[in-house]
Amino acid sequence: MILITGATGFLGRSVLRRLAQQPGETLRCLVRPGSDPDELAALIKDLPSGRAIEFFPASFNNLDALKRAVEDVSIVYHIAASKSGSFAAQTANTVVSTENLLLACKDANLARFVLVGSFAVMGVAGLPKGAVVDESTPLEAHPEWRDPYTYAKLRQERLALDYWRQGVLVVVVRPGVIYGPGEPVLTTRVGVSMFGWFLFLGGANFVPLTYVDNCADAVIAAGVAEDVVGEVLNVCDNDLPTARQIFRLYRRRVGWIRFFPIALPLLKLIARVNVWYSEKSGGNLPIVFSPYQVDTAWKFLRFSNAKATKCLGWQPRVSIKEGLELVLASQPKT
Repeated sequence: MILITGATGFLGRSVLRRLAQQPGETLRCLVRPGSDPDELAALIKDLPSGRAIEFFPASFNNLDALKRAVEDVSIVYHIAASKSGSFAAQTANTVVSTENLLLACKDANLARFVLVGSFAVMGVAGLPKGAVVDESTPLEAHPEWRDPYTYAKLRQERLALDYWRQGVLVVVVRPGVIYGPGEPVLTTRVGVSMFGWFLFLGGANFVPLTYVDNCADAVIAAGVAEDVVGEVLNVCDNDLPTARQIFRLYRRRVGWIRFFPIALPLLKLIARVNVWYSEKSGGNLPIVFSPYQVDTAWKFLRFSNAKATKCLGWQPRVSIKEGLELVLASQPKT
């Protein structure tokens, strides 16, 4: 039996759909108590019938319920995580919930616990221009300088690897920017919308995209591949595009957008002024982005998926070209 958390989310739905195509034991989806039954029915309406699918209502705060949820389970795919909210809220919803699930799994007879992490946990601000980002990249030393999501995901990954040292058979899969139909492709790595304008910030920087179905394949493979317990695997697609290529393709396929390009030196200057004025004004003007955040998001870096392809035998089945075309075709025209 397989347990999936976050099956109603963007990546979770793709993992569920791919697993449902394979014959095997029951797929158990952990859902919040009181979840809308119509929404859950819609989730599995068009899925293949290779496996039975059951919904198991349980709160991440209820350890006894979590222990019942992992009974007879061989693989856990832990995808659920909070993506918004304060430091305290994301710590509670991502870190504490993960610890409770790991506690429930500690005495279970699991073959694998696959945690879906994030590229956000890597400390890239201090890397030189053009450096390759891979699993050897140091973890973020100052997550509090970044954002609540980075802070929570870093603590979550460290927690999971602590439980691996205690005997839980953990594998961490770190996706880059997961994209697909229905999700915006103009992420912050490309730019930000402000005051009716799109500030194009990404320039020639590579964007570590992974198409949602490609990512799901890697996550599933991490549950069964040999010799990967205790490993961390970065997942991004091949032939990554630059932010400029994505933006130009968006304007051709989706429509006109009012934008203003900002080069990296100017962006760093704006960031320094932003921090200076925020301090002078006593915080009346919030820090939109700091120089540290600029170096994290918009420094020219390269990204490697070599370890994931080697250890998982994984290759992206959807190319960047095909994936972007599918996503842009799903965007409302302007």
